Order: sequence, then structure tokens, then C-alpha cells
Amino acid sequence: MKKILIPIFGATLLFFNSCSNDYIDVNNDPNSAYNNQLTPKNRLAAAETTVFATQAVTMNRFGNLMMNAWAGNIYRYASPFSEEYQMVANSTFYNEIWDNLYLGISNYQDIIDSPVAAQYPHHVAIAKIMKAYYMQMIVDLYNNVPYSEAFKGQKNLHPKYDLGKDVYKGLMTELNQALVLLNQTPTNSSFAVATTEDPIFSGAMTNWRQMANTVKLKMLVRLSNCTDAEVLTWRNAELTAMAPLVSNSANFISADVRIQPGYLASAGLQNPYYGAYSYINLAGNDYGANFQLIFGSEHIINTLNGTLTGVPDARILRLFYANGLGSGNLALANYVGQPQGGSQVSGVDESVFATLGIFGTAYGSGPTNPSAAAGYIMTVSEVKFLQAEAATVYPTTMTFNAQTAFNDGITQSFLTFGNTAAQAASYLNNIASKPGIGWPASTNKIQAIQYQKWIALTNINPTETYISYTKTAYPVLPMPIGAYKTSRPKRLMYPQSEFISNTANVPNPSIDDMYSINQYSPFWLR
Repeated sequence: MKKILIPIFGATLLFFNSCSNDYIDVNNDPNSAYNNQLTPKNRLAAAETTVFATQAVTMNRFGNLMMNAWAGNIYRYASPFSEEYQMVANSTFYNEIWDNLYLGISNYQDIIDSPVAAQYPHHVAIAKIMKAYYMQMIVDLYNNVPYSEAFKGQKNLHPKYDLGKDVYKGLMTELNQALVLLNQTPTNSSFAVATTEDPIFSGAMTNWRQMANTVKLKMLVRLSNCTDAEVLTWRNAELTAMAPLVSNSANFISADVRIQPGYLASAGLQNPYYGAYSYINLAGNDYGANFQLIFGSEHIINTLNGTLTGVPDARILRLFYANGLGSGNLALANYVGQPQGGSQVSGVDESVFATLGIFGTAYGSGPTNPSAAAGYIMTVSEVKFLQAEAATVYPTTMTFNAQTAFNDGITQSFLTFGNTAAQAASYLNNIASKPGIGWPASTNKIQAIQYQKWIALTNINPTETYISYTKTAYPVLPMPIGAYKTSRPKRLMYPQSEFISNTANVPNPSIDDMYSINQYSPFWLR
């Protein structure tokens, strides 16, 4: 157990040693001499653990609010989530996504740039794969970003901004490099990835090869509507190269990608998602503050309980908990959601509403505290929906069986949330005649895929759903009551930290530019 705990404290050490007022200046600290002595073996677990916390906490909140899955407890707090409801994407709106992702990715870059990197091909391969996984998110959210001159510390405190399409191309190259490195054998067994160094796959290179292929597929699917001739040239070449892999499901992720560096049911050592949003605050032995703050939104609750769709979805029993601040209940009829931006209703109190639930077979049923459970980086249901979309938008090269992948995505989502295969089978039968929800009745297959992806990634990776929504406009979602804008932003504004420390290079779009398709929009949207 002590060996398992090392990565957590290592991640904490690297993260706080990395903090700086300078732009991505991760090595400008008193411990830099010590930091430079760390090998890839010392860095990997910390790199994996640190950046995941941003995905699990900040990006969960952002995505679930943008996708109308969460709402605020108006009965306890004066104006919860008012900024999210207004949807004014200014330079302070979720700027921690940019800051913390770049800081987290810098730990992977330290592995890639290590003076002894050649001795550790598998560590470097993992770093390139996860760098691509998270850098794609940054491009999808901001478009043009620092890449070629980023992560250089004091050597370049003011990196230039690369075009989003050039970053995508560079990341694709890094993924191809990673696949080559995975085929190499370290010159000495001591340079291999040990189980305790890799809290994601425990050193299994076959799994990392699947991850690399899956991230490539995700990037290619994102580019399906792109019209840029230069992008189409290299995109089509990558599609052709990937086509032979499609016939064998073993080439792609086939189980939930989870991270377990040794999370414990102790304050400060918890799974970050549950540390932030769980029922119990371990330090105070009381309700968690965010658990009291967050209700299921009226839209997602009425979707899942069948009010809007005519089909009850048993995943509601795992995603949310009825009467969560009252007696607690898992009966479908007891689920009530709060409208985003809505006001208090006379005669109603907070105990009526659904709170965050507990999902996953390892988590039990009810508002217990699964703080020691592994975190989810990517679920197999997301991968299956990705394959269904790939087959739909690239039918001649990505010859997955689209309907099978779609159905598998739903089944795997039920299993990930701790529901049963029988519940999934019943749900699939019930939605077969529902356009936009089930496969057989849906003329627009993308609409059905994105609807199911929305449910499957709620409370896990909803920022990915938001990015897909930006591309496809599905699922159809109501805007919050009182929103200042008539639509969700199509990208985020560059953070305030960039306008302060990298003034000469940061683009300067207006807030209004965040809401239309223009030169600042994600390149794959134009």
C-alpha cells in the first residue's frame, strides 16, 4: 500500500512545484535542480494523476452545466451558477481549464524532453498519447493555441500561437511516433514501465496501443465536417492508414479507461471527483458543500424519467438520487429536477430535488462515499459511440458496424453506471421506435448517437459532450432561464492569464465572437 501511495504524493509535489506566475513556466522554481534529476520513471504516475484532476472536477462542472445536466440549489444558495446560466464567455469564465490543463500537460512534456528519454521509449510513448488526448481538448475549446513553442519554461515565456489545424496535425504525428515507440523494447528491463508507475494501465503496452488508436480515431471523427483542403489531405491519408485496423476490435479501447494511483477514503487523498462532489465531506464529517449545491436539472431528470421521451431510463437511478437532501429515494416517481436559472417554488423545499447519485459497480447503491474508487478517463461506451459516428461519417473507410457499436455503447453505459445488462436490453427495445433516441427509428443517426453520448458521459466526461454538441448541435437542449445569450458559446475565451503574461501573442476576439462561426471558431467547425 505504501508503494501505491507514492504516485499521489509525487503528483502533488510536481503540481505545486510547477505553479508559477509565468506562462507555462513549470521549471522556474527553487527546486528546479532537483526537478531536472527526475527520470521518466519518477514522473509518469504524477503526470497521469495531476491532469486527471482537472478533467474530473473543473471540466465535469463545466460540461454538466453547459449540457443542462446540473442545476443549482436555489433553496440554499442565493444565485448558484449564475455565470454558467448567463453563458457570458469572458476571460475569467472557466479560465482554470486552460491554466490547469497546460500545467498538467507540461508534466508529460517533461517526460518527452527528458535528457534520458531515449532509454525510456514506453514512458515517452505514454506521455505523447496523453499529451495528445488533453491537447486536443484545448484546441477544441480554444482553437489557435501555443504548441510548438509551449512548455519551454524560461527558454520561452511568451510562446507563439499555432493554428488549431497545425496543432491537430502535430498531435497526430506525436501519436504515430508513440505507436512506433511502443514497438521498441527498452535496452534494459529497469527502463520498462513498472505496474506502480502507470496508474492508468499498469504498464500494459497493448492497452496503450489501443489508447493511441482510439485518440487518433477521436481526432479524425472531429474533422469529418472540415472543409480546409490542407487538413483534408492529411486527414484522408490517416483514414486510409487506419482503415485496416477497423476489422479488429482489439485495436481500440475495449474496457473503461480508469485511473487508480491509490485513492483513499481520507481527506486529501480521495478520488478527485468524489472529493469535490461526494455526499460526505470527510474532513468535516458532514454533507459535502457541492453535494448540497448541485441538483439534477429539470431537463435531464424529465428526460431520464420518461416525461419528455416516453421511455424511462434506469441510468437515472445511478446518475442521480431522488430526495437527496431529504429521506433519499430511488423510486422513479420521486425524481424531480431544478430548472437551470429557475426560481424557488412556493411550498417546495430543497429535499424534493434529485442530487448527484453514485454510479459504478464498485460504488454501491446510495449516497455512500466511494472516495477510494478509480476515476474514469474514457469509458468504453464513449469509444463505441465514437465508432458508430465514425462509421456514419466515413462509411467507406471506417467500416465499423454502426448499429452494433451504437447498441454496445448503450449497453456498456448501463454497465459502467452499475445497471444490469437486462436493464440495457429492455431500454434498447423500448427506444427502437423513438426517433433521435433509438437507432431503427432515427433518420438522423448522428442525432441518436449524440443523445446517447450525452447521457453516457454525464458526470464522467461531459466536456467531450459539449464539444460534440458544438459540432453537431445535438442533443437539443433548452437554454437556462435568464440566459444573456441565445446560444451556448462555440468556444471559450482565452484566459485572463494569457492577456496579462502573453499579451503580444494572444489573439483578441470579442465576447460576441464566441457565439458564432467565424475566424476564431474551432477550425473543424468552419
